[in-house]
Order: sequence, then C-alpha cells, then structure tokens
Amino acid sequence: MANNHSLLSASLDGTIRAWDLFRYRNFRTFTTPSPRQFVSLTADQSGEVICAGTLDSFEIFVWSMKTGRLLDVLSGHEGPVHGLMFSPINAILASSSWDKTVRLWDVFESKGAVETFQHSHDVLTLAYRPDGRQIACSTLDGLIHFWDPSDGLLMYTIEGRRDIAGGRLMTDRRSAANTSIGKYFTTLCYSADGSSILAGGNTKYICMYDVGEQVLLRRFQITRNLSLDGVLDFLNSKKMTDGGALDLIDDEDSDVEEGIDRHTRGNLGLGLPGSMANRGRPMARTKCVKFAPTGRSFAAATTDGVLLYSVDESFIFDPTDLDIDVTPEKVEEALAENQQQRALILSLRLNEDLLIKKCIFAVDPADVRAICSAIPYKYLQRLIDTFASLLESCPHLEFILLWSQELCKVHGHYIQQNSRTLLPSLKSLQKSITRLHQDLADTCSSNEYLLKYLCTAGTKN
Repeated sequence: MANNHSLLSASLDGTIRAWDLFRYRNFRTFTTPSPRQFVSLTADQSGEVICAGTLDSFEIFVWSMKTGRLLDVLSGHEGPVHGLMFSPINAILASSSWDKTVRLWDVFESKGAVETFQHSHDVLTLAYRPDGRQIACSTLDGLIHFWDPSDGLLMYTIEGRRDIAGGRLMTDRRSAANTSIGKYFTTLCYSADGSSILAGGNTKYICMYDVGEQVLLRRFQITRNLSLDGVLDFLNSKKMTDGGALDLIDDEDSDVEEGIDRHTRGNLGLGLPGSMANRGRPMARTKCVKFAPTGRSFAAATTDGVLLYSVDESFIFDPTDLDIDVTPEKVEEALAENQQQRALILSLRLNEDLLIKKCIFAVDPADVRAICSAIPYKYLQRLIDTFASLLESCPHLEFILLWSQELCKVHGHYIQQNSRTLLPSLKSLQKSITRLHQDLADTCSSNEYLLKYLCTAGTKN
C-alpha cells in the first residue's frame, strides 16, 4: 500500500487479505457473496479502494478499505481478468483480460467501461506509465502494445518473441529457436522516468526495452541452474522417446533418481489451493518485475529466487588492501607505463599522501572523468580529503576543481546516500573552495579599481 504500513494479498482461495506490517497480523479479509478465485489485485493511490479480478466469473470486485464492504461489481469481460492497475493521475482503473481486450473503468462514477482497446490475441498483463499518459500491455503472441489512454490510439508496438526465445523444455520436440510455446510476457514495469520498460515471462530472460525507440536495450538471464527446466538451449535428442521425455517417466523400481527423491518432488506445492503435482522440474520463469523509485535498480521474483539488479556497485569485495604487489615501486612502475588509473588506486591502498598527489597530477584532464568512475567507494573520503588539502597549497586550482566536479558527478548518488559519513570531508572541501573564491573575488576587485585608476591617470597625462 502507499502508506508502507500494510500489505494486500489475493488468492485462489476466494479471499483478499490485508496485513499489518507493524503487528504482523491479518487485520481485514475481503470476500464475495459466492466463492471466486482471484488472480489480480490493485489499490488506488489513496489506499481507500481495493479492486480484484477473478479467474472464473470474469468480474472485477471493488471494496472499501476502511469498512471492508463490497462497493461494486464491474462486469463486461468475457475471460479471466489477469491484469489490474489504477492510473497514477486519476481514478481510472485499467483491466486486461483473456477476451483480447483492455478496458478502462471509472470506478467512482460507476459508469461501467469508459473505453475498450481491442487486440488480436489474449491480453496477459498491463502497466501504466508513471505519468499516467501511456498504457503498455502484453499479448499472447509475444507483442507489447502501447496505448494512449486519453485518445484511445495505439502508439507503437514492440515485437518481443525473438528476444525472449531461448531455453528448451523437456517436453518440446522442437529446438528452442523454432518452438512458439511460452514466447510472451506475463509481467511489465516502467522505469521511474517512463523511458524504458522491463518485461519478463515464462522464459529464462528478462528484457529491457527503450520505449521511445522500441529497441531492446539489454537482456538479463535470470538463472543458469540446470535443475530448472527451460535453461538449456540444446537438449540430448536421445532422451526424447515416443512416450515422451525420459526425464518425465517415473521409474517404478526406484524411488530415488539422480539424487532427487521422487516422492518429495511429486508433493511439491500440493498443499496450496488450486495446485497440481509437480511432475518433473520447475520451469525457469519470472513472475514479477519492479523498478526501484530511484530508477537505478530493479527486482525480479523468479523460480530461482528474488533477484536484485543495480547500476551502483554498492558492495565491493576487497578482503586485503595490502599485499605483496602493493608497493611504492609498483606505483612508479604504473606511472611509467602510463597506467594512471592503476597507479592512483595503488597509492590510495598504500594511503601515502605524497604518492596520491603525484598520481593525481599525472592524470590528463581529458581522462579525469573515466578515472573517477573507476574509484571504489571506500576511497572517496580519502580522495576528497586530498583535494581539500591541495586547494590550500596547490597553484593548479582549475585542475583540482575539475577533479572535484567530476567526482561529485560520477558518485553523486552514493555521496548523497552516505552524506553523514562523508560530511567532514565534504565540509573541509567546501571550506577550501569558499576561501579560494573569496580570495579571488578580493583580488579581482582590487585589480579592477587599480586598472581604472591607471586608465584615468594615463588619459590625464
């Protein structure tokens, strides 16, 4: 929920439950007059209205969070409602269904479906752009459609079938490149600025697309775990028989095969409502992807666990700062070989002030930004302290200010997050820059008046 104090869950057991994250208890349960199986769930921005889509009756139920009462039942879909999301800017609810439509509902006005977007295949999921001016929805043919909700126009389409292709199931009789089973996305998520979108599904890949250019930016492989199905691109054809895959044929004479207890494997998930016996290996798939509000990381819930991807190197494993190769001679050798980046990092590990300053001045101004990006986080404070001391005694003011500017640009996000730790060093740097600025301002002012005097004196003579 938006207040970060509670969590909502929907289940095939016919209930929606609200959980208190402080007291760790179920404080409210939402039900329907007759039992239904829920497969989608959302709440509006205020957290006052809860909506859930069903698998069997094809309806959308609306409850009040405060009272727990059923407010409305939205009918119109002709298939299971697997996608629900409120618009970030108004009270319009978007729903996607296997009946090949995306519908917009005005929940508070009770006007029914305001708009209907037709597709050629079943719609599996949808997502609103953070500004509310675009809807992305995934269809069974592996396409992602982008709609303008205000005008009801299809803006563009991304074809993702080839991007998520890969990983052959044990039951497939065709190669991974030729099979069409499972080549679609079941979860979508926009980035914070809306410029890119993440897509995952029944495959070992997560795809990131640029929305404006409709191109694949990067493809992430979620697992290389061979105990999951759909990881390998090529299977041994000898294991495919007329009766099916040998891996799926139970051997009656043995309860243990390849270190896996068949009885235990057969009972996986049997305690959950609506589940079936797991005959064979679980399939590599992504159930949900979500971007962080900062846009610098995202999480994916997969069959191999919850995976976190980040552009920040927040954890650096460097167990020993000093070893036999970290010596002043190695620093001089790196400088002689024109390896300024290696020399600077070696000098920071040695923590020798003279060596650090020598390596800083050995860097070409054009390479400052590239070397700043390679500095590990744990040496930032030492480097900032060095800049502060250099500004007090060094004549190369522009060069040191360039270093300080590029360091803050490249590592600004980390510096902001760890400002409390870096505050003494940052204050000393700011103090040095402020004093220099004041000295230069005084010098320029005195020179200005002196030049004016000389100019006037020259004209009088």
